[in-house]
Amino acid sequence: MSELPQADPQQRWKPAWAASEVRIRENAGHTAVRTAVPRNSRVSKLDADLLDDELTDMLREPVSKAMSLLRPQLVDKHRLEIDTAIKAVLFWLSAGSASRRATYGQSLQNLKYDSSGHRDVLRRLRMFGALSIGGAYGWSKLTSYMAANGWADAPQNSIKRKIWRVLDRLERMTRVATLLNFLAFVATGQYKTLIERVLGLRLVFARPQVSHSVSFEFLNRQLVWHAFTEFVMFALPLVNPARARRWAVRNARAVLGLPAVTVDPAVAALPEHVCAICHSVEAASTSPDSAAGMFADPSESCVAVNPYVAKCGHRYCYVCIKTRMMAEADECTCLRCGQRIDHIWQQI
Repeated sequence: MSELPQADPQQRWKPAWAASEVRIRENAGHTAVRTAVPRNSRVSKLDADLLDDELTDMLREPVSKAMSLLRPQLVDKHRLEIDTAIKAVLFWLSAGSASRRATYGQSLQNLKYDSSGHRDVLRRLRMFGALSIGGAYGWSKLTSYMAANGWADAPQNSIKRKIWRVLDRLERMTRVATLLNFLAFVATGQYKTLIERVLGLRLVFARPQVSHSVSFEFLNRQLVWHAFTEFVMFALPLVNPARARRWAVRNARAVLGLPAVTVDPAVAALPEHVCAICHSVEAASTSPDSAAGMFADPSESCVAVNPYVAKCGHRYCYVCIKTRMMAEADECTCLRCGQRIDHIWQQI
């Protein structure tokens, strides 16, 4: 009996692979793979604009101070030109450079511009800067000029009124298109401005392998300082500085073993019918070199009116001692002996 030829075991898989390869290619042609844009890229693109605005604000103050030294009214008159110049210089040094292709805020967010496969990225970026910065400046100056010269109130058939209508409609259409573009940006994550969409400029990750982590350290620090500032602004009006100072002095003297308050010997030696508070006020308001300070007699000018007696036995005017007790509360002390005054009664 003759033996049948044996097929090579290594070649048995080839017919099955050839049939499967045809079906794989057919299925691959009908399958659309959609790459989802990470949600954090949308946040990064918006945060980059905020960082650029913060950088512009930081530079505005020193530039304005330097220009105010030349002419004070120059800053207020040309504020728009100063902001435009700062933005233009920052854009030229960052995104306008061939090696960067990103603003400073975008670099911090690990982003850069890509022109969807076009090679002239730098030219498109410079066009983007001219339209976004220069266009905004020109539009602001044009609308300010027309508003200042009353183009909106011109006659109906005048050329000024027609130009005003056309520009007003154009502005409204631009706002609607900007809103629709932003909604599309939220949905797809591409082209956050109309100019970027027209020029085909997309923001992509400069280093995709670097994981983007959101740090809340700065935000937490700002929240803490804001809450602390609000608390201080709320508590300061409730604090009596004079009372706080007296409380601190009394406790410090108690720690050092000294009397709670110091008593002026001249005040302690006043006659009993003299109000020490009236005498202190009059002595503080009268200069020593004046004639009143030389010849005034405290026994005649500072007699206690409607006298009230403190716990220590010294008498004061009712208005004087009551006002002092209301102002100092528990910190009120006698000017003659230094004892605390917590209640008074009328002298009969």
